[in-house]
This record gives sequence, C-alpha cells and structure tokens, in this order.
Amino acid sequence: MKKQYYSNPFFDRAAEKRRTPSAVSANDVLIISFQHKFYFFQERERKELAMFPLELFDQISLNSSFLGVQKDKKIWTAELTEANVKSVSKILKAGQFYDIRDLVGQLENEQAALLAYALGINKWHEVTRFCGACGADTKSWENGHSKKCKNPKCSTIFYPQISPAIIVLIEYKPKEGQPLCLLNKRKIDNGYMCSTFAGFVEIGESLEDAVVREMKEEVNVDVTNLRYVDSQPWSFSSSLMMGFVAEVDHTEFVVDGEEIKEAAWFSAEQIHKSVLKEELTLSRPDSIARFLIETWANDNLNKML
Repeated sequence: MKKQYYSNPFFDRAAEKRRTPSAVSANDVLIISFQHKFYFFQERERKELAMFPLELFDQISLNSSFLGVQKDKKIWTAELTEANVKSVSKILKAGQFYDIRDLVGQLENEQAALLAYALGINKWHEVTRFCGACGADTKSWENGHSKKCKNPKCSTIFYPQISPAIIVLIEYKPKEGQPLCLLNKRKIDNGYMCSTFAGFVEIGESLEDAVVREMKEEVNVDVTNLRYVDSQPWSFSSSLMMGFVAEVDHTEFVVDGEEIKEAAWFSAEQIHKSVLKEELTLSRPDSIARFLIETWANDNLNKML
C-alpha cells in the first residue's frame, strides 16, 4: 500500500518527552511558520527547510511545541506573529516563507508529513487561546501538546482535536461491460476537474453511517458493500480523511445542487484517455481523492490486459 502524502508512521514523536522539561541544548531545533507558511532557505535549485537552533529565539516569547526526534535533533515548531518576524529579521535573510501545498512535488513525503504535523498543532494553538469552559486565558502544557486553563478554579485541560471525515469513490459494476465510478465534476478552463465525494462525520455516527448519509445527501444514491481503503491526515482543515469505495446497483443519481453541482460516470479507460488528452484533471496529487481515483482506474485497467 502506498503511503499517503503528509503521513509518516516512522517519525519518532517521542511522546515520553512531552512531560519532561529540559534545558535548551544545541540539539533543539525550531521550524518556524508565519501565516501558516514555513521558512525555507534557497539552495541553488532546491529549497531547504530551515531548522534554526532554538536558542536563537530566546529573545522573543514563543509558544513552541515539541514535535519529536529526528537524527538526534529535538524538533520544535512555532507560529510567529508579525512582531516576532520583525524582531528576528536579521536571522531571516537568506530565505522566505512558503505554503507547503505550493511545494508539492518538491518535498519528500517525510518532510511534507513533518510540516503538516507542525501546521496542525500551530493552528490548534491559535484557536485555543481561551478556555472553552470559562473563557479565561490558556497556557501551553505538555510541551505544546495540550492547553491548560489559567483560571485556578477551572484548570480544564484541552487536547488537540481533529475532525474525522469520509471520502468516497462510488462504483457501479454492470453485469456486462466495464465498471464505472461516479465523480464530482466541475468546469475549468481546459476541460473538467473531477474528484470524489466527501463529508464530515457527525456526532453519534460511525464512519460507515457517514458514508451512507453523505452519499445520499450529495448525489441521492444508496451505497452498499463499503470497503475501507486508506486514511490521510489533512491539517489544512484539521481533519483526518478516511477513504472508502462503495457500490451502487444502478446508475441513477441526482446532485444536491449546493455542494455538488455536476457529476458523471467514468470508466477506467475514459479516465485514462481523458487525462492523457488533458480534457480531464484529477484532484490535487497530494490528496487521498487522487489516490482513490488512480488506484481504482489502474486496478480496472490492469484487469482488461
């Protein structure tokens, strides 16, 4: 199974170090972001992620979060304010901040996964500055992996939350002829952009419940034979995407007209030819949606050989 972009199960998060305060050493390095973009040095034809000695930032107050350990380096991250950036402007001379999604194809998966992790925890700190129970200020706890209310009468502890979401490729298997998949479709300058269907899991739902409900809401189909495929962390919306293939027993559908404006059935052969002709563009290459479509198309093309 192909490892999803932004996912790296082999990174050592060293959770045991989150509750252990220690003095800053030469092994502590910091990945910085500003407006959710990360700082890179320009090294000739390639960009090099900046990992600054943490001690360089002692002069400013940062809520840095410990990410884990890599090659004996303790890696931290922090989101800088505009004032922070001005304070350390002398350090930030040889590079610039980049949105990691603009560097897809330039970053190795392991580095993309590390930055997605950093992005997610930095964004969580931004939206948990105040206690959700009493409204008081919060403080960083467990080296950035939780927040604690500063109000001694409350002291509620909060942990990073993600929003589970399902993403589904709908399949129809006729008794004769090629299998088909139903894709969300929208017009772009050179043809169409196609993707799968997705939605957030609601309170009180299982993943399977959410698949059935969302497919009914978006394209008015009743799906069966659900097959889990893979998952992908998606820090851009603080989500965890769970990918499925689900079957229908007929080709009738009705788009909801709101989230989904247009959809169409495609065979694997149609997808392959339309992409080659640049008449069809699939979802972004860093997405599990793209993975679901390409996997389904390749599997069915191979069966035709």
